[in-house]
Amino acid sequence: MLDEGGRRSAGGEKRRRYLRWGRITVTIGAVAYLASRVEPRDVLDAFQRLSLGAALTAITVVVVGLLCGMIRWRMLLRAYGAIDIPPWPRVAHLYLVGHFYNTYAPGGVGGDVIRGVASRKAFGDLDWAGATSGVAVVFIERVIGVSALLVLATSAYLISPIPGIENVGLWAALGLAAAGGALVGIAIAPRLAPLLPEKLGKPLRALPRLYSAGPFLIAIFLSLIIHAINIVAGHAIMHSLEPSVTFAQSAVVMPLISASAFFPFTVGGAGVREAAFAALYGTVGVPEASAYAASLCFWGTQLLSAGVGGVVNLLVPLSGRERD
Repeated sequence: MLDEGGRRSAGGEKRRRYLRWGRITVTIGAVAYLASRVEPRDVLDAFQRLSLGAALTAITVVVVGLLCGMIRWRMLLRAYGAIDIPPWPRVAHLYLVGHFYNTYAPGGVGGDVIRGVASRKAFGDLDWAGATSGVAVVFIERVIGVSALLVLATSAYLISPIPGIENVGLWAALGLAAAGGALVGIAIAPRLAPLLPEKLGKPLRALPRLYSAGPFLIAIFLSLIIHAINIVAGHAIMHSLEPSVTFAQSAVVMPLISASAFFPFTVGGAGVREAAFAALYGTVGVPEASAYAASLCFWGTQLLSAGVGGVVNLLVPLSGRERD
């Protein structure tokens, strides 16, 4: 007979199982719907127009983006007072494995949790709640990334607006304000904790404090570079398939497409990403077949880079405690 804790555990496992299969079902349905809109031959013809130079450019800049991501993570650990920052081989190991889980597992955040839990020792006695500080830093990294994405999208749209994509500046500004508010809130939460009721203050006291502004600002700058790199990768592929597409157009479109990766109900953003490519690049005259081909090529660079993390995990697997 199960006790109350056992029933909660069984119920939680059942919900996770339903959610996992739900994501797989949504992904299959979205991909099937998009596949019904174009002729497979048209997509294959578009694939054949991809040049080797464009493919190599995309892969190269994606690798550079991963290196920038590793540096950004270390900067945030330093900014939030980590006293035992993992050495570079350990950072590379955790980041690549995390990238693998983010890309290949439903939801896109499993790798972030793994990195957060695995880096909990970096805070030593400062981490009053076990893995809280490590996970919180990775969450802050995500918020900074979204903020940088919105900055690039807003700036590019204001400089070179695309007819058919309306009110991007307004919505991006609202999103940017929300992300900025979240960053400020996280930064000052531990200082606000003593002023709040116990039930509200207790979890806030467990959040890490911002100890150094310099590394924090560097992390923001690196986030801008990472998303600019994604623009370069996406444009290199799309321009190879449709030479009429300009970099200014990709600078507006690609950040919005990148936001589709945060959609939680598909595996790796599949289906949603292709729909975003077709809808947004369609505003500048790109045929759906070319958009789908470009999307799959862009996804291929992500799968390839994330696959490296899978190989690393096979060769040097994480411990059970780090995965939990």
